[in-house]
Amino acid sequence: MLLIFPPVAKPCEPPAGVALLAAALKTHGLPCTVYDASIEGLLYLIQSDLDARDSWSRRALKNRNTLLSDLKTPGLYKNVDRYHQRVYDLNKLLSISVDQSRYKISLSDYSDNQLSSVASQDLLTSAAAFDQNPFFPFFEQEIRPQILASDSPYMGISLCYLNQALVSFALAGWIKANFKDKKIVMGGGLVSSWMSRPDFGDTVSNPFSDLIDIMIKGEGEQPLLALLGVPGTRKKHYVPDYGFAKNHAYLAPGTILPFRASIGCYWSKCRFCPERAETRPYSTQRAAKTLEDLKKMNQQYSPDTVHFIDNAVTPAFLRALSKTQLGFKWYGFVRFEKEFLNLDFCLSLKKSGCEMLKLGLESGDQKVLERMDKGTDLGMASITLKNLKRAGILTYVYLLFGTSFEDEAAARKTLDYTKLHKEYIDYLNLAVFNLPKFSEDAQGLETQEFYHGDLSLYLNFVHPSGWNRRKVKNFLDKEFKKELAIGSEFRKNPAYFSSNHAMFFNHLEETNDCTNIIHR
Repeated sequence: MLLIFPPVAKPCEPPAGVALLAAALKTHGLPCTVYDASIEGLLYLIQSDLDARDSWSRRALKNRNTLLSDLKTPGLYKNVDRYHQRVYDLNKLLSISVDQSRYKISLSDYSDNQLSSVASQDLLTSAAAFDQNPFFPFFEQEIRPQILASDSPYMGISLCYLNQALVSFALAGWIKANFKDKKIVMGGGLVSSWMSRPDFGDTVSNPFSDLIDIMIKGEGEQPLLALLGVPGTRKKHYVPDYGFAKNHAYLAPGTILPFRASIGCYWSKCRFCPERAETRPYSTQRAAKTLEDLKKMNQQYSPDTVHFIDNAVTPAFLRALSKTQLGFKWYGFVRFEKEFLNLDFCLSLKKSGCEMLKLGLESGDQKVLERMDKGTDLGMASITLKNLKRAGILTYVYLLFGTSFEDEAAARKTLDYTKLHKEYIDYLNLAVFNLPKFSEDAQGLETQEFYHGDLSLYLNFVHPSGWNRRKVKNFLDKEFKKELAIGSEFRKNPAYFSSNHAMFFNHLEETNDCTNIIHR
């Protein structure tokens, strides 16, 4: 089977989902080829014949190969300004590779001002008009040989992010038109979210039934095995197969491999979380077995960095990691757990290779956290941030503004808390809340559509305290960022790559202006 991961996703590491699917198929003796069309497609556009009409474009074009090479060189990450110059130049080449009057493309995003990624009819239009997609020449020149080399009747498309939706459907339409004997199987995170909607049924209400032969919700290993004639297999955790990513040109200073130690979230109570609305079941295995799988992956591929992509790495697995030295650096998302109150534990994590931890603080108001069911104590969070700083582990802290649980006074408490702890926080990510469309909280609020489209997953809402999006954004831009910029000790978030590149700056001592805090 040929599994394709479409553009556009951040081109710094291989996709984890298709690596697990490949492992499952090969474990049962089924041939499988993975093609990362995201990194390949982005490099195709960057390396294409470009019309450089301004001095910036001409400079970037002249240095094109150097830009690509430098982003894979550790030395670049010793200078934040030089790093950003390279990233912006490379992104400039991407932007001029398409019709800028219609398309917007970057190293982390893709959009079309004529078609919406959350409207099923627009996605079908993208499929029908596949020859208008900027990646159409790439389909013809690079993906066609991949399909011709595959004798499987099934073509798999892994659609994980909204940035991939329009290109994925253009790809599906192109396959349907050119390879009529092939059946298209589509799965991935975004497909699962769509299929979790209560109004997304089987063939009657599935708007894509004439284009996509099989759509898979959730983990795809067992459904794919059943489809290919291996029914009734016991669900198990596979060691990802990253053979397709060997010697690849991902834009990172070394080989980064994603690894998932658990599926879903072990906490699974946060009322603002969109995954809670999808009722995604939590699944994991014993920490010792997970560590064994990780060691196998390490032996086979020798990564420089492992990116743990769990919703939150469990305390049990963190404890297992803290007692092991695997020879690579690692980072991932964690909750504020009691283990971090022990400085020795944090030091042992650092010794194990931990370079950075991403932490969802969300609010600096304890009452807001309690109403969210976040399960975070601000006193514990304070000690955690201090201990991680002492251990030399970078902290990438996420704050969330504009939930129905917060008002302006609570937001100001978050500002005060952040100011009080700014010397212990390395990176900040500021997000404005989007209400999950099918969450329990949406039922008790006056709502409007956030994106106009039948596949939209979020709603706008009338805030019960009048703390609407406009006021939140004004507060963040005119007060929060400005106050934190005074004597700022926050690092500049890596442009486009954000947390995926952040840990590579751990050796830097200098800090940067807070105005570069990410704001989603």
